[in-house]
Amino acid sequence: MFTVQYFAFGVALLLFAWYMAGLYLNRARSQQLLGVIREAIRQAGTRTTVKWFGRSAFQVDVGEPAHPFAAFRLLCLLEPRDFPLAQLWNRLRGRKDQVMIQVDFVRAPAEPGQPAPGSLGIQGLTGAVIRAERPHLQLTLQVGRGGEQAIAEAITLATRLGGRRS
Repeated sequence: MFTVQYFAFGVALLLFAWYMAGLYLNRARSQQLLGVIREAIRQAGTRTTVKWFGRSAFQVDVGEPAHPFAAFRLLCLLEPRDFPLAQLWNRLRGRKDQVMIQVDFVRAPAEPGQPAPGSLGIQGLTGAVIRAERPHLQLTLQVGRGGEQAIAEAITLATRLGGRRS
């Protein structure tokens, strides 16, 4: 005998299972991204610290940035895998795990502007802003599975824009 109560209980059970699976998947994804970020960020400096904002966001700060950086921060916002409606909404908008890089250079860039993200040749790059004031550079990436190399490419781009001397 099917009743509204059984239906409501089934939906609640399904949402709870989705929530638990989403938490597990986000935890695994955050560890994967953090490993990739730690490897890629080595060219930006040393003494990195990680600050967690709940279960789905973290920030990596470089304590001793290498030249040409005066400061280097990376914020990662994970896809809401634990909430199906939000995940669906983000997928419809083309959003994946989002990585935002903010860089202060030793010297302000000579040519501020907003280059077209597609012109910079980095897969998943959706935003790039170069300014005379701090933060001098802001890059926004949508990083899906298999696209993690874009993080290292974005850091290399930041290094190039800062004018690192070899």
